Amino acid sequence: MKFNEFVGFLNKVEKEIPKVIMDNHRRRRGFSPEVIDRCATSYIERGGKRLRPAVLLMACGAVGGDEAAALPAAAAVELFHTWTLVHDDLIDNDHLRRGQPTVHVLARTMGLENYGFSEKLAGKFGEDIAVLTGDVQHGWCISMLTEKTFTEKLKPDVVFTIINRLQSLVLCTLVHGEVRDVELGMTGESILDIPEDEIINMLWMKTGILYEFAGLAGAMIGKNLADADHPEIVALKNFCSNCGTAFQLRDDILGILGKEDKLGKPVGSDIREGKKTTIIRAALQNASESQARIIRSILGKHDATEDEIGTVTWLLVDLGGIQHTHDLSVAYVEKAVPYLDDIRASRYKTMLEQWAHYMIERNY
Repeated sequence: MKFNEFVGFLNKVEKEIPKVIMDNHRRRRGFSPEVIDRCATSYIERGGKRLRPAVLLMACGAVGGDEAAALPAAAAVELFHTWTLVHDDLIDNDHLRRGQPTVHVLARTMGLENYGFSEKLAGKFGEDIAVLTGDVQHGWCISMLTEKTFTEKLKPDVVFTIINRLQSLVLCTLVHGEVRDVELGMTGESILDIPEDEIINMLWMKTGILYEFAGLAGAMIGKNLADADHPEIVALKNFCSNCGTAFQLRDDILGILGKEDKLGKPVGSDIREGKKTTIIRAALQNASESQARIIRSILGKHDATEDEIGTVTWLLVDLGGIQHTHDLSVAYVEKAVPYLDDIRASRYKTMLEQWAHYMIERNY
């Protein structure tokens, strides 16, 4: 199998990262109260591909660095990603994450069972706890990064540069993308009036920026260098940035065509939420008036039936929306790969190349 080395590495990281995080959690003796402790660790204990920490570790190794030295930073990136998932699930009102209840649903259940709250009060409790859980995880992430200054032979300016970039550029870019996504979902603005480049840029802000950071941080740690303009660091940053966009484009496809038991999250939720994606835009461009009317009547309908979701899904395939978005993801991978040309040959470089192609071929 052509992805063997990358998949094997990913499986190893999938086991290592939760252990690093939970060992740190035990040293802290947990969080208080119990509802925060349980919610803050719930996604970590459920499994997951851990792609972002894997990318950070591969970037570190690709510039000749010690993979083990980057492990705490990789775990911190997973924590950063996790708090964004908690908040995103709340914003999107998703009920499943990795096959189990999302944090706000978990906390709501605890409100009903542990506190005896009414349905309405338990719902508000769940929402509030989800916000606070994300806050705790965010702080936990930064704490793990600062600990690297004392536990590894890294220059303090490398650690501080990484933290500053995460807390300024990455955080603000990610929130900007999330706000734009919320705006597009709520306004009556026609998706055909929104340039495709703007939709893709929103995806990059929501997803690509953290992959970009993983590549940059891994390379900085690998070289023990705080210079974000170093050619190898720039190359890995740009490679991961473009791959991150490809990943999200592919994720949009899987959110429609995937199987819920494999994805671990609701399929069709993007249709029910009225998400404005490149899939929808391309399909509407090719649709007849009657086809467009059907898509628009169901898009954003929160109580859409499975049959209605199936109808829209069929149209998105038949009208070329899925294929168009697949082609876009391939184009971003093709744009990414040449950035590795100046990175010396190694198993880590090979795995990065495999990761890029694995993303656009993964199928659930």
